[in-house]
Amino acid sequence: MLKKLFMTAALSVSLFAMHEAELDLNNYDLDAKINFDAGQFNPDVEPDTVFFGFRYLHGSHQHNDRDLSKDHDLVDGHFFVRQRLAKANALTLGMGAKFVYTSIETYDYYAPQVLSWDDAKNYFEYDIHLDVMLIDRAGLSAGYRKINTDFEMTRGDLTFNETWFVGVKFRF
Repeated sequence: MLKKLFMTAALSVSLFAMHEAELDLNNYDLDAKINFDAGQFNPDVEPDTVFFGFRYLHGSHQHNDRDLSKDHDLVDGHFFVRQRLAKANALTLGMGAKFVYTSIETYDYYAPQVLSWDDAKNYFEYDIHLDVMLIDRAGLSAGYRKINTDFEMTRGDLTFNETWFVGVKFRF
């Protein structure tokens, strides 16, 4: 009986969930993200506004501004809030924080400098993309991503990854 009750509760929660999974790629890079909607775990939080998640980016050495001899990985854990704009419901504005680890030269880095360690001074990332939801819970994504790091190295800053991508997004 308890097993049936637990399964029914788990299925009911997943019916109303707004979790997101996204897979972006091009001919060299793979970027996988998952975001969990905190509003599904806490009744005091409005759904589809507060998220925590994880990301894995396998970046090609062909999409950075250095002649690195091998591909590189980036892993992050993040937290963010977002809100749809009142007069433009299709646009959202968000902000958050993330912890980032990369395999390039075995540096760990976090932004801003006061929170950085090793030789990292800061981390800057932007991602501009268009999502087109084809059905209620799934759609296509296309965009441009640039990840820039500021290491105290003799060669200066490093653009970790700069590329165009296409992908799929699921909400569950």
